[in-house]
Amino acid sequence: MHPSQPDSHGEAGASPKGQSPDPVKRAPGRPRAEGHLPVRDLILKTASNLFMEQGYEPVSLNQIAELCGVTKATVYYHFDSKPSLFTAAVTRMLQFARMGTERILLQEGSLRERLLQVAEKRLAMVQHIEFEALMREASHYLDSGQRTAIREAEQQLHDLLSDHFERAVADGEVKKGNPMLMAHSYTALLMIGNRQAAKHIYASTKELAQQIMDMFWSGVA
Repeated sequence: MHPSQPDSHGEAGASPKGQSPDPVKRAPGRPRAEGHLPVRDLILKTASNLFMEQGYEPVSLNQIAELCGVTKATVYYHFDSKPSLFTAAVTRMLQFARMGTERILLQEGSLRERLLQVAEKRLAMVQHIEFEALMREASHYLDSGQRTAIREAEQQLHDLLSDHFERAVADGEVKKGNPMLMAHSYTALLMIGNRQAAKHIYASTKELAQQIMDMFWSGVA
């Protein structure tokens, strides 16, 4: 139980008879939830967007706090340093990417059709910084545990794709090959497709996704 919360008997914050009870005090720096999104999640969402738009070094905790409408102390209440916030934000982003990919891959249809849907959604996102470039920049500030946490979250996405490629190999939908290599090849092509130079080649992200899938499928099918 948090010390700022009343216990199950309602005694915390009690006042003499006839007087209004004092408001329950919160720990210094502890934020209130804004709207329907808890402040911690708001900080993570804002931070991940900024890191992907600007890179690691240009982003400051003050900037994140201002965009979230909270104090810098509030950010420090949840994350003790910029590297810890970066780790949590990027890990969260990768976890959401995995969950979104899994939702599509569990739908009906051929693997090619489902992978095309994943590609269309991925390429529709605005991404100014490539993930590997971001990691190279940030790695100097992260400790080994933080780097490992991010890479493990990234690996979970590749594991998910690999499982589906393995089933496709067994079903004869794609030719025999290493499922994990297929997973890395697929995500690498999507990473290339997110470059602005690639997006300017075709009139729409849907057309770009189709071209990438044609290229990928010609190698695995």
